[in-house]
Amino acid sequence: MLNNWDYQETADSAPAAIFESFWNRLLANTFTDELPENYWPSNGSRWYEIVREITNQPDNPWWDSQLTPGLVEDRDTLMIESFTQAVTDLEDTLGNNPARWRWGDLHTATFRNATLGKSGIAPIEALFNRGPFPVGGGEALVNATGWTTGSFEVDWLPSMRMIVDLGDLRGSITVHTTGESGHAYSPHYIDMADLWRNIQYYPMLWNEQAIVANAEAHLQLVP
Repeated sequence: MLNNWDYQETADSAPAAIFESFWNRLLANTFTDELPENYWPSNGSRWYEIVREITNQPDNPWWDSQLTPGLVEDRDTLMIESFTQAVTDLEDTLGNNPARWRWGDLHTATFRNATLGKSGIAPIEALFNRGPFPVGGGEALVNATGWTTGSFEVDWLPSMRMIVDLGDLRGSITVHTTGESGHAYSPHYIDMADLWRNIQYYPMLWNEQAIVANAEAHLQLVP
């Protein structure tokens, strides 16, 4: 599956789930035994560079686990162990059929209301919070949807995307994560989530004619 991978971390990718599960285990096995917890790896570009550097050094001391006194691990030992653990993690979480593994089943985004969404009252949180939504991307990719080692849940993301056509502003497109309305019962409270997670957009309306032509309703405020 990894040999045929196109290196895209789409939500429906099984190889992406395998790689990220392996990466999660590799970082933990390599560094957490020797670093204070505040300095444990959180994946991302800096850790790609660190691992890239020591991968060329099979006997680098970082590969040796401090949890096994008297035993000296090397690069290959730790990578095999990490991959084995990753497969076990995936089987425990997503089942025994690798063809059904999906990165988006691990890597999800939940949009939590900043006030009532953290009330601790389950019915209130269920009303104001939405998700989890399966998403693609990763910590150090163009489609940046960050996660912290130990959990694949998205903990930071681009809340808005915009592509501006400076030659003709009417050709510009945009999207953001949730919806245009802050009213939990509105159909526009969360209707952009699927557009956002699938890297889709809607047109930006730049003149009155376009706005009127695409208006859903007209609210008139009368004294």
